[in-house]
Amino acid sequence: MAQVEFSYYSYFPCLQSSEAEHLAYRELADEDKEAILPVFEINQAKNEASLQESIDSISGAIGDRPFILDLSKDRAPPAYVQKNNPDHVRIAQTQALQDAYNAAMTALLAPENGFVAWRNLIANFPNAIPVLQFTDPATQANSVLRQAVRLSDGGSECIAVRISQDTNPAIFGLIGQIIAILESASRLLIILDCGQGRQMVTERVEFARQAIARILEEIEPSQAPYVSAVCMSDFFTTPPNGDGVRVYENGAWGLWSQASEGFALLFGDYCGHRRLKKNNTFMPGDWKARVTYPLDDAWLIYKHANSQDAQGWITGAQEIRDHEDFVGFPECWGGTVLERASNDDIAGLQSGRFWDAAKINMHIHRQIRFSQEVMNPEE
Repeated sequence: MAQVEFSYYSYFPCLQSSEAEHLAYRELADEDKEAILPVFEINQAKNEASLQESIDSISGAIGDRPFILDLSKDRAPPAYVQKNNPDHVRIAQTQALQDAYNAAMTALLAPENGFVAWRNLIANFPNAIPVLQFTDPATQANSVLRQAVRLSDGGSECIAVRISQDTNPAIFGLIGQIIAILESASRLLIILDCGQGRQMVTERVEFARQAIARILEEIEPSQAPYVSAVCMSDFFTTPPNGDGVRVYENGAWGLWSQASEGFALLFGDYCGHRRLKKNNTFMPGDWKARVTYPLDDAWLIYKHANSQDAQGWITGAQEIRDHEDFVGFPECWGGTVLERASNDDIAGLQSGRFWDAAKINMHIHRQIRFSQEVMNPEE
């Protein structure tokens, strides 16, 4: 299993299983792939997809580079039921597929024998750093510890643990015990997931500060210098329709800066890709072209006023190119996509997934360089 020095990386992007996210990663230059330690989070890639499809898509994207492997605990939503003339046969088929996904996910989260199902999955990824799984660290403490021991004994040189604001505080004591199990605290990466959105920044900062303080209280002082922790958050938003190009600040860096007071946190985000929880499998037929240009700590976003209008990608690329904050096309695949569209060429790019992928690809490319500048200002 993968062994890495976490401090070597300045940026930890978190990608889920959508086609756009994996396309964005695959199209990164080798230099960019070498510079990041991505978190690949298994979730339902699309409606009616099986868990195995999501797992296979990670295998196809990552290659042989080290990465962090996690599992989203968001369940597949129920099948959409039309108000008028519902197709009950189709609805039943869809629901069966959604139920199968949820059953497979529940099996991976079963605590028996130290989360053996999750550990068996991890064994298929020799270059993965596994994230410890749990749903309630208070009642599953022994199983979590056994999971850590078995993963370590089974060849996982490094492991990770992910904590969010709603995680039971019992996790902090467990982290202290896990570090005691490992050869060194440097073999554990702590992911402080502060969530997404542009609200309640103060509370999210305080969560990260208090979490790292609690963890340091639980370990031997001699191990404290070897602790690595990532502050992960995302501030990407969905703009209103029309009205040209808008500038949206990326508050993730401000949150990271405040949370890092007193402890040098690493930086991570969701790659400027907003995650919306779905109530059902409804897929709207209406779409509007959107073009996003990532800056170091902001985004230029254009959303077309008209529905089903591919010209919106061309117009958006041209308006972004002509915006006062535009600083050139990034030297990456996403930058090429944007430049082509600004020259009236969107052949092969007339689907929203390509534009989501271009946004993510450019965002990762730019964040690598900006994070290196922020964390190594004298180099």
